[in-house]
Amino acid sequence: MDDRTDGKPATPISKLQLRYADTLSLRASVQAIPYIGGSLDTLLAGRAAQIHLERVEKFTSDLAHRLTAVESAAANLNDEAFADLMLSTFEKVARTRSDQKRSRFAEIITNQVAKPTPWEEPENAVRLLSDIEDIHIEIIEAALGAPIAEGAFSGLRVISLDAEPIDSGKQGAPVSLLASFPHYGTAALRMACAELTSKGLLHDEGIGRWDMGAMKRSEEHTSELQSLRH
Repeated sequence: MDDRTDGKPATPISKLQLRYADTLSLRASVQAIPYIGGSLDTLLAGRAAQIHLERVEKFTSDLAHRLTAVESAAANLNDEAFADLMLSTFEKVARTRSDQKRSRFAEIITNQVAKPTPWEEPENAVRLLSDIEDIHIEIIEAALGAPIAEGAFSGLRVISLDAEPIDSGKQGAPVSLLASFPHYGTAALRMACAELTSKGLLHDEGIGRWDMGAMKRSEEHTSELQSLRH
């Protein structure tokens, strides 16, 4: 068996696929798995790598389009940190099904090239983005865009799981997630909020009430959260 595929040096994934393709007994065993055997065989024989490649190609196309609008690269692209950031991003992009998330990965890289910050910030943003899903991002955007509350939550940006949050109808009233995202159920929104709270990205003010007050006390998350907004 050659260590090259289609005239190109073999990667660990392509080598594994070649070994799988050449192992007839293993392929026969996989194909014999009820219901999913045929699909698994196709996936292991090469479809998985093709899917990953297509995702990376979409990401690089989006990134190229964004960078055409950048007048000049302000970041030090010869820094090892840039190489680490890109390698990490490519790996996470390849495993991301969501077009929305891939678009945000491209935005993080574009922002770092055009207006560089310490390399840890985009690295943290990429890592954070890879750990959350579209529902989490939508909740974060709703929280960051919520008005400064008055009354019971004075001075805070507040989101709520109630259909009619406290102080509804008043200026600066909490944003209802149920009203903003009717395509998600209460259980899904509550779970997503709990997960964001566990990461220190939201602060729970009580049952059914969620706000972004923790951001003021946890400044290390502010730039990462802003990086996730379009």
